[in-house]
Order: sequence, then structure tokens, then C-alpha cells
Amino acid sequence: MLPAEPQHVSEIGRICFEAFKSIHDRHSFPRDFPALDLALKVVDMLVERKDFYGVVALLDGKPVGSNFLSLTDPVAGLGPITVDPACQTRGIGRALMQNVIDYGRRNNIEQVRLLQDSFNMASLSLYSSLGFDVKETVVLMQAAPTTKPDDSVRLVMETDLPTVEELSKRIYKVSRRNEVAATALYGFPAFLRAREGRIAGYLIPGFFGHGVSETEEDALVLIGESARRLPPEFARFFCPLREANLYLNALKAGHRAIKVMNLMAMGPY
Repeated sequence: MLPAEPQHVSEIGRICFEAFKSIHDRHSFPRDFPALDLALKVVDMLVERKDFYGVVALLDGKPVGSNFLSLTDPVAGLGPITVDPACQTRGIGRALMQNVIDYGRRNNIEQVRLLQDSFNMASLSLYSSLGFDVKETVVLMQAAPTTKPDDSVRLVMETDLPTVEELSKRIYKVSRRNEVAATALYGFPAFLRAREGRIAGYLIPGFFGHGVSETEEDALVLIGESARRLPPEFARFFCPLREANLYLNALKAGHRAIKVMNLMAMGPY
């Protein structure tokens, strides 16, 4: 195992693309990384960022997989973890997972979370055996754009970050301020909705995003307006299935379910 460095990007980016392509094509789901260029861009960003820990697995001196741990906020996000399809079932995935778990423990990270494809029985078993518990079931959804602009929605600015932090603490019970602040630096837009003179919610669309809002209406307005401004491949969001009314109204608004995923956690939740 070696720390992920720029010279590894082309190979682990390729592996990332091929690994997700293999599992999603096998189960007939849309690919998380529809093109190699996107996988390379994401991996390059993760290796570059100082608030991520990255590790590369080597076999006979060649990269065969990688894993990442977000250190941006108090709750660490794990992934993406990928192993070359030609080298799977050799314990490489377990070793990559154990490496980042050990890194977190050495650095006093008490809370680690990840998203797991519910159809992937191998990863569900692996993560559970390593100490992760399923806490939420969520649906990854393709957002449908609204037909008319909504001027209550705008991009998050630096001056909004204290309110963003208050919202995330109130709803998530932890701060996600730094995650939101980093979006503009790396080309991922974050949107907020202001009504009645205050910020009522925010959304980072996409597979690496999240959002919080005071009401279902705030959430749906943010989703529809962000989809109007973004290419379809970036206009995605997660809907917790326990929020049954929100999910139903999202379907009525034209948003489409892509797949079910499990939010898994290690440590306090």
C-alpha cells in the first residue's frame, strides 16, 4: 500500500472507471462514471486535495486499486473504493478498507460513513464484517428541471457559510460547512434557497453531494432549479426512503429513481 500521488492518477482513474462499469453493467444500472474522463477528473481532484487521504494498492509493482477518506468535516466520508476487475476476489478490497479505517483510528476520527449499492452483496458483506452498520436506505434520483426559473434559488457564497453550518448542525447534528465551502474551489456548484428573509435550505447536486432544508417544498424547489441549471449527469440527488412523502412528491415532480443505496456508518451516528 502506498499513499495516492499524482503519478498514480491515470491508472487508478482507469481502474475506477472499469470497476464501476463492470458492476453497473452486470446489474443493468446506469454507470456512476459514464465516461473515463469523469473518473479521471474525480480521482485527480481527490489525490490533489489535502483534506483527503488516499491509498493505492500495488500488485507486482502496479496499481490495482485505490480508496479515499474525506477529512473535510468531523464525519469522514469513505470512498470511492475500487479494485481492478481482473484482480478482484483476492482480498485487495478488504485491505484497502482496513487501511483507511486504521488511518482514521490513528487520527482520532470517530465517525466514518459511506454509501453502498444495495444490489452489491459482496460489498455489503465486506463493509458489515469490518464494522459498518446500515443506518439509512436512500434512493439516488435523476432530477427533472423546472420549466421556469425560480429567483429564490442562488449559488452559495462565502458569507452564507455560517448559516449553512447552522442548518447542517440542526438537521445532520454535525457541521458540513467545510464540505460546502470546498465546492466552488473544485467546480461543484452549491445552491441555496432564501425565503422570508432567511436561508431555508441548500443543495450540492450530484453523486458526491448532499442537501438539507427546512421543508419538503424547499427541497423540491432546490432540486428542480438546480437541475434546470446543470447538465443531466450532474443533476442527481439522494432521497431518504424514510421520508416517504418527500419521495412520493419527488416522483410526482418528474424526478426518476435510479437505484437504492445504503448509508452505512462506523462510530456514533
